[in-house]
Amino acid sequence: MKDKIEKLLFSTKSLAFFTALSALGLLLSYSVRYGYVFVDTALFENASFIFYLFSILCTAYLFVMLCMKLKNKSCAKSKLMNFFAVICEVAGFLLVIYSLIAVITDRGMSIASARALLEKALPIWCAVFGGAFFIFIFPQLKSVKFKKAISVVSVCVLLFLTYASLFPVVPYSFTSGPAVFDDGNGSYSVVFSTNDKGTGFIDYTYDGKEIRIYDENNGRKNGQSIIHTVKVPKEQLSQNTYKVGSTRVIDELSYGGRLGKTIESETYTFNDSFGENINVLSVSDWHTFNKKAELATEKLGDEYQAVVLLGDCAPGLMSDRDVVDYILKFASDLTKGTMPIIYTRGNHETRGTEAIKLADYLGMDSFYFTTSIGDYDIIVLDSCEDKEDSHPEYGGMVDYKQYRTEMVNWLNGIENDDNDKTIVFSHSKEICIEEDLSDSALHKIQSINTSLLVSGHEHIYNFDNSGSLPTLVDGGIDSNGNGTYVASLIKLSPNHIEILCIDNDGNNVVNDNIEWKN
Repeated sequence: MKDKIEKLLFSTKSLAFFTALSALGLLLSYSVRYGYVFVDTALFENASFIFYLFSILCTAYLFVMLCMKLKNKSCAKSKLMNFFAVICEVAGFLLVIYSLIAVITDRGMSIASARALLEKALPIWCAVFGGAFFIFIFPQLKSVKFKKAISVVSVCVLLFLTYASLFPVVPYSFTSGPAVFDDGNGSYSVVFSTNDKGTGFIDYTYDGKEIRIYDENNGRKNGQSIIHTVKVPKEQLSQNTYKVGSTRVIDELSYGGRLGKTIESETYTFNDSFGENINVLSVSDWHTFNKKAELATEKLGDEYQAVVLLGDCAPGLMSDRDVVDYILKFASDLTKGTMPIIYTRGNHETRGTEAIKLADYLGMDSFYFTTSIGDYDIIVLDSCEDKEDSHPEYGGMVDYKQYRTEMVNWLNGIENDDNDKTIVFSHSKEICIEEDLSDSALHKIQSINTSLLVSGHEHIYNFDNSGSLPTLVDGGIDSNGNGTYVASLIKLSPNHIEILCIDNDGNNVVNDNIEWKN
């Protein structure tokens, strides 16, 4: 038994396996560190970080012991070193298990965040462990054939990486079709994406002239993004056809540079000329489950003329690809680039490194604004986060109380002198987490004869017409049981508003209507 334990835990092969496992655990744990805050809240501040530092020491210890084994050092066989080795092996195993649990417990919704963090850490991880392997382990290998094989593979990898740093290795292509966002400021933002950095543009004809507008800032084309945002005056895009395109940017320098292939899309026909009867598709809280949400919208049919995205596309925005995959692709699939989108920010779009860039990506000056759909007035509000600014989930990176105060002050300046038919969209039906601000906002939207408040956030479907402000909570993921999705169709007509909510299995869960206030 003793020999079996020795072979299982302390042989050269076992040490090599546990060293590699521990090193992998470091990479994986670093990639899912967005979950550290929850562990720290349950244990104590910086508990996860302390364990991570301890795991680094454990990995280093296993590596040193492996080197000693390869060199047949007698001290590598001591009971004390074996005792510490067992602790380090267990720590490495726990690190991998923790990483897997972190992904499984949120049903894979944070995989995109983990991927973004992994991609940032991978070059350093490869440099550290690759360098350590070739300096300390490689010379000790006894098999000449094995050493030659490793050398050949390494050279091939280096040659490929060198080539990839100088020339594109995959064809340039679109990764999302265009999505047309109402910016609340008299323009449409046409947003699309590509698989590599490039300059974006839109082509259309207006007043008999061919027009090309670039994604640019003060005359400088934006060539350092995979997301391309082009602002077009509403009157120029309305009832018009257009194409989008992009030119790959291989190298952008202070002097000169290199451009690659230019690609162009098919022609899209944009329709925002509404009649009296308008169907508005409303979706909320899809949390990376695009397909499930799209299936629910299919059950509602395709007879809608505008789309409202009520927010919470993913747990957070840790890379530009999160914006592409869970906002742009989703929006483009629902609209095919042919109708306007009203975007309402959810509390999860306020998190992650890309949250600060989201307004620029979508071409919006603000996440609260007024606009209209045909003859019906729209007010979009931004409830931001659902906890106090000091909450540890936000890492000291938010100042939303002041932002909400400014929004409510702006809201209180809105008037509805003509008694226009008005709907308010907000991710949270409370509008603000501060009770005084929430009361002020709700009182104001009632005072201007708002006929309907549409929200999400709660992952339930509910239409409450019992009070002075009819409120629809627009379903989302898991809102009719685990694994379900509920989407809504809001049918606007001169006399009333009809509300229809259906889940992804085709179950009709809400079918009601209300009269307009006037």
